[in-house]
Amino acid sequence: MTEHDNEHLIDFPTSLKNVKVDPDPNHEADVLLLTCMDFRFFLTIAEMMEGIKYDHVILAGAALGVVQEKEPHWGKTYFDHLGLAVKLHKISNVWVMEHRDCGAYGPKGFGLLPANPDRKQERKEHLKQVREFARQIPADLELDFKCFLLEVPPSIQTVTFDQLIGDD
Repeated sequence: MTEHDNEHLIDFPTSLKNVKVDPDPNHEADVLLLTCMDFRFFLTIAEMMEGIKYDHVILAGAALGVVQEKEPHWGKTYFDHLGLAVKLHKISNVWVMEHRDCGAYGPKGFGLLPANPDRKQERKEHLKQVREFARQIPADLELDFKCFLLEVPPSIQTVTFDQLIGDD
């Protein structure tokens, strides 16, 4: 890793602590979380989200899964879930967790990146898909949006995050 690899990293667990968790016993959530289907992150994400009331949608490629055109029903399904999450659980935040080394972005998935892409190229492609995803969120829902790029850890105990929106 070079010194520039860490320039976008944030302390995601600390960021989670800043989310207001409503102690009201109503059946409401704060966040609709979209993640990739990659199993390497499930336990870590669940542990970090502990104490936050959230709904969870999983699609291969996370934001890419919503905006890609080969499986257009995926995007419709996501936005149907989003609308229902707003109605049922009054969510006010949409969070997306992308991750590096994502097979959905690679040649065996939707082919947006080559195998073993350059780190800058990989981040740029994730950012492009995330921006398209954010653009498609209906403005009338007035939802706060955050997206993070997870680093594939050398061991599953060390997950780091790169905030994709809001740092440009």
